[in-house]
Amino acid sequence: MSLKKVQLLEEERLDWMAATLDSVSDLVFIADLEDRFLYANPAALLKLGYSIEEMLGRTAVMIMSEDTMKKREEMLSCTLGAPYTWEGEVRNVKKDGSIFTAHLKTALIRDKHGKSIGMVGIERDITEHKVRERLAAIGALAAGLAHEIGNPLASISSVIQLLQRKTQDAYMTQQLQTLITHVHRIHSIIQNVSDFAKKDQPQFMAVDLKFVIENCLQKVCLERNPKRVHIQSHIERQLPRVKAEAEQLSIAFYHIFMNAFDAIANEGYLIVKAHSEKNSVLIDVEDSGCGISREHLKRVFEPFFTTKDIGKGQGLGLSVSYGLIKSFGGDVQMESIVGQGTKIRILLPIYK
Repeated sequence: MSLKKVQLLEEERLDWMAATLDSVSDLVFIADLEDRFLYANPAALLKLGYSIEEMLGRTAVMIMSEDTMKKREEMLSCTLGAPYTWEGEVRNVKKDGSIFTAHLKTALIRDKHGKSIGMVGIERDITEHKVRERLAAIGALAAGLAHEIGNPLASISSVIQLLQRKTQDAYMTQQLQTLITHVHRIHSIIQNVSDFAKKDQPQFMAVDLKFVIENCLQKVCLERNPKRVHIQSHIERQLPRVKAEAEQLSIAFYHIFMNAFDAIANEGYLIVKAHSEKNSVLIDVEDSGCGISREHLKRVFEPFFTTKDIGKGQGLGLSVSYGLIKSFGGDVQMESIVGQGTKIRILLPIYK
């Protein structure tokens, strides 16, 4: 075979390899022996939010979280020396500051003479897998709590109600009512944890969204009666039914409306709009509450994250809503300005 033909075959092989790296969904990185990026495939650039120009020549430190940085020396030592590979879990930081968990495997690259010329790293995003693991653990915990705490709570509640019927003392009546409030709060916490941990696939059906919204607004108004909140509802007359599960969708909107009410000090407004657009229904929920800082805005849908005072919230309401709406194939977006209020946009697929 002629030298020219060999060169053509080698070029064709390299083109094929490059096309393969460009098309895989895993994140692929190639670095020199100083750990400076020489290549990142399109999947990696899309995931991290950087352009190839921004990454070339920079070390992997640019995408490492603080806890992953502690593993860096070990990763380089194992890749550049025996066993010439490293495998483990890392947490990467995107350009926007958000973090995702990935499984990384690295290996040393040698040329045809056996000389070390670089390193390759292949990553797979396992964030959803880690979330499912945590949800399974939380689900088991919630089931245990419901059994171990729920039954004693029911007994305590019964005794308190019995004492309420027998006492004529105003002070004692007030104290007993406080105890009942705390019992209801504990029950609510257990229920929220249980709702958050639900991992069963919803049974989709055609849901009347207008009915769900109005019912949830009415329920929240009754529970937050002392507040003077002016509610405006603008719902498209012939609003299509959405693909969801009615009870779970009610839970999602209940938490969203409750969160809006809690953000309003004594008086203000809550505006709910809903209209169809192409294959989705768009719902905007806007309140005149205290607003959320930019620092906290990116974390509002995280489980157990809350800006409320201790005892005022468990940080699960919006997480529950976000998870349920996502499970229906929908989406949730939030905008907020401190001191001016918050706007949540919800997208739900139309039932066909």
